[in-house]
Amino acid sequence: MFNGILLLSVALLLILGSAWLRISRRRRSRLSLEPRDTMISREVQNIVANAGGIYVSFTLAAAFLKLDLMEQLTLFGVGFDPLAAFALLLALIHPLIWPEASQG
Repeated sequence: MFNGILLLSVALLLILGSAWLRISRRRRSRLSLEPRDTMISREVQNIVANAGGIYVSFTLAAAFLKLDLMEQLTLFGVGFDPLAAFALLLALIHPLIWPEASQG
């Protein structure tokens, strides 16, 4: 329980710190209503999209094969879906395993 609260608190502090930095930079620079697409935002989008596709594929395959999968896994007091975590892990290591396939 404590680890989950600590993890959530750290994530919240990082989000607030990021927002504060963005606001302070925006005050110094010219305000623009157009969102900027950065390399990091594109890569995060790419990872989340790949992980989502992998997760949906695994879920459909498990449903088709009528497999009973563990629905919730708790690690350090934080509960998560193990299939989603595995899909995210595969999306993160994909460029390391097949570097030429991820340059498209």
